[in-house]
Amino acid sequence: MADRMRLLELCLRECAATFGWNLTGNFLACSKGYLSFILLPSLSERAIEYTLSYRYSSFDRVYHAITMANVYPGYTIVESSQHVESWSLMGVSTAMRTLTSKADRFAQALSDRIINVDDNIGFLNFIQRRDIASGLRPRSITTEIILTYLLTGDNENAVAAAEEAIRAGDNGGGLYQSVIDYARRMA
Repeated sequence: MADRMRLLELCLRECAATFGWNLTGNFLACSKGYLSFILLPSLSERAIEYTLSYRYSSFDRVYHAITMANVYPGYTIVESSQHVESWSLMGVSTAMRTLTSKADRFAQALSDRIINVDDNIGFLNFIQRRDIASGLRPRSITTEIILTYLLTGDNENAVAAAEEAIRAGDNGGGLYQSVIDYARRMA
C-alpha cells in the first residue's frame, strides 16, 4: 500500500502541474471565478476513490470571522471512483489524469455559471432536488444559506436560520451557535 501511496503522490504532483491546480498535502485545490474547489483522492483495491467539493470563495472570510479557521471546507458535489487498470506508474498516472481532467472541466463549467450568491444558492437547491428525484436523502445546505446571509449583511436572517436549524436538531457541528453569537456581536 505504501508503494501505491507514493505513486498517487507522484501523480498528484503531475496533475497539479498539468492542470494548474495546487497540490496541498494529499489533495488538489484550485480557484476558478468566484469558486474554489478541492479534489480529494484516496485509494481502494481497484480504484481511486475521490470527492470533489466546492465553495463560494467569499465564504472563507466570513467563516474565518466566526471560527478562526482559514478555509470553509465547502460542499461535496461529487463522490465517485476512477478505475485503475494497473498499479504501475503509467496506470495510476492515466487514472489520475482522467480524474483531474473531468474535475477541471466540471469546475470550469460550474464557475462559468455561478457568479453571485444567488446563483450559488440556486445550484445548491438544484442538487437537493436532484437528490430527491434520485431517491436519495437530500444533503443540508443550511450552512451555505447562513453564510450567504452573513456575507450579504443579513444578520437577522442568519440568526433565524441558525436558530431554526438548532431547534430541528442540527447544530452544524457547533457552528450555528457561533453564528448566532457572531451575528449578535455585529448587530
